[in-house]
Amino acid sequence: MEKRSLIYSLIIGFVSSWFLIFVIKNPFIEEFKDLAVLDKIVWWLPIALPLVFLAGIVLANILARVVGFIYQVAKFVEVGVLNTVIDFGVLNLLIWLTGITGGWAIAPLNATSFLCAATNSYFWNKFWTFKKGGAATGGEFIQFLIVSGIGIGINTGVVVAGTGLISPLFGLSPGAWANIMKFLATFLSMFWNFFGYKFIVFKMKEVSPPSV
Repeated sequence: MEKRSLIYSLIIGFVSSWFLIFVIKNPFIEEFKDLAVLDKIVWWLPIALPLVFLAGIVLANILARVVGFIYQVAKFVEVGVLNTVIDFGVLNLLIWLTGITGGWAIAPLNATSFLCAATNSYFWNKFWTFKKGGAATGGEFIQFLIVSGIGIGINTGVVVAGTGLISPLFGLSPGAWANIMKFLATFLSMFWNFFGYKFIVFKMKEVSPPSV
């Protein structure tokens, strides 16, 4: 197993924990204000998440002996978690700065947060998940932007529709409902992104055997 994968997992887990802390501490999510238990555990995240990520990549490496592609999927999932918390973190920051929590007005905020996460995703997936060697090229990045653009459309469409057409359910605050819709949007767009990145953006070219 590559030592750098162990290091990358720890880094991804650590960075993810701080973005997650910011989301939990977002004052617009009123449901979190009365949960005193969060204040007791939230500051353990920078220790707990890196260890969870490390255990996950080690387990995936073992399972890869039976199911070969599981190791790549595990790396994509870990990068995906980082992308997700960056996406959520930036969105919650913009919600906090603007006070916008739904409808068409949230579309540019969501697109901005998704683009930040997508840029992070490009470099991690290129050089670690799919191991597409070489420097980043303009053509490859354009392909990445096109695939990610479709992902943004899926992601933003779900958030806009979910917050604009559906009133918050179960007594949730608008801020909490926006995050629930964001979670659903992220789940759906993640499927598109994985297959788009794997088979379009970072597709490895087949090398013909040398002629005899």
